[in-house]
Amino acid sequence: MTTADEGAGLRERKKRMTRQALRTAAVRLFAERSPASVTVEEICAEAGVSPRTFFNYFDSKEETLLPFTRDTYEEVAGRVRARPPEEEPLEAVRAVVEQSIARAVAGDTWRQEAALLRANPQVLQRGMVAARTLNLALRDGLGERTGRGADDPYVRLVAAVSVTAVHVAVNVWQGSAEERDISQVLAEAFDGIERGLTPPPE
Repeated sequence: MTTADEGAGLRERKKRMTRQALRTAAVRLFAERSPASVTVEEICAEAGVSPRTFFNYFDSKEETLLPFTRDTYEEVAGRVRARPPEEEPLEAVRAVVEQSIARAVAGDTWRQEAALLRANPQVLQRGMVAARTLNLALRDGLGERTGRGADDPYVRLVAAVSVTAVHVAVNVWQGSAEERDISQVLAEAFDGIERGLTPPPE
């Protein structure tokens, strides 16, 4: 490993630590009060960083509860580009999206984040920004992977239906009366797309 690689790895670890510190601070404050009554400045004070640093990672305080942010754009696009070449475009995108959700669920604060999302459905309105970020990242990754470019209609379609799968899964998960595994709900959404939207077996 070169010195440049080591430096890049260290920077990425520091970014992950800072991102997680902000998430943890936000979750604790949101749980104590409510997302509406907590300010970005309070989150930053709790995490020991400046508001300027906060906005390097998130566009809003609500985004701290969501798995896809502006800060993760290049990571998602890069992971799509790096998937095995034999995978079909939708297969590659599905793997990346499912891995991202699985990583979010495995995080130390996921249970608290999930409870806050369930208790504060208005937070998901900010998810529109996250959805746009995810869409653009998938388009960029697929555009390069396929050689078609990010504005190709097929590339845009695969990205759009994948983002829709995430949107549907999150809303089904949040609205379910019983506790469900969001990763399983997401898998069911992608399964439906891969079946060509034919009804699932009874």
